[in-house]
Amino acid sequence: MERRRNWCARMCFLVIFGSCLTPIVALPVSFSDEFTVTSAVDHVKTIADNNTIELILDQNSGAGFASKYQYMFGVVSMEIKLVPGDSAGTVTAFYMSSDGNERDELDFEFLGNRSGQPYTVQTNIYALGKGDREQRVNLWFDPSLEFHKYSIFWNHYHIL
Repeated sequence: MERRRNWCARMCFLVIFGSCLTPIVALPVSFSDEFTVTSAVDHVKTIADNNTIELILDQNSGAGFASKYQYMFGVVSMEIKLVPGDSAGTVTAFYMSSDGNERDELDFEFLGNRSGQPYTVQTNIYALGKGDREQRVNLWFDPSLEFHKYSIFWNHYHIL
């Protein structure tokens, strides 16, 4: 069965159940219902509403999480605020990946930078384990000043 979902790092999930004959009821879905923390559990902070998380980056570790489900098509969005100043050696990323040796993968990575230099976004697409589709874009704004929303949309025909 094909599952389609729209999800983001600042989770604002609603699952809607209903039919033409009954009223629509919206039920909140928590982060822990949809995702599992994959690294540095102590670096993942759940906000009081249990739909929003903060990933903590320090000198010892970053953090990571993964969906509990697989998706054929959809949109994934993250609200990200990058580390300010000299962040060389720090990569902030979100990506989607299939299982297996010949994986399919969509990457969206913010490369660390030296103070005063533009921030760079790097994207890549892997199909059947083969990448070599990297694209780099220097950002025209400072992504460390506030949260910005970044999205990947994909279906049978397009990746945006």
